[in-house]
Amino acid sequence: MTTRHRGYHDIGGMAAGSVCKDEFPFADWQKRSEAIRGALEAKDRSVSLDEIRRVFETFGADLYGTLGFYERRAEALTRLLDEKGIVPAAEVRARMEEIAAMRRQTVDHAAKTVTAAG
Repeated sequence: MTTRHRGYHDIGGMAAGSVCKDEFPFADWQKRSEAIRGALEAKDRSVSLDEIRRVFETFGADLYGTLGFYERRAEALTRLLDEKGIVPAAEVRARMEEIAAMRRQTVDHAAKTVTAAG
């Protein structure tokens, strides 16, 4: 019998404990990120959902495990746009910092967090 290799992202069928069934409203950034991804896919197939999946499956277990669903998709979209030369990742990060500053927040790109400025 052949043993199948599972990637860290392939958790289907594994025990995972209880599932939270609470509904949470989407954050504005989640809506915007998905709208941008959808527009890029619909307009001229600049990006596809399969490409987004390919990118987040290369994050490594540590990063993958610390990001939520929409965080993974947003990070993958940022990396994919950079990879394709559409929008440099540095430009996306700079804009994130501008928006955070307007909201009196700071962005830690390495930790993938946004916090209120002290």
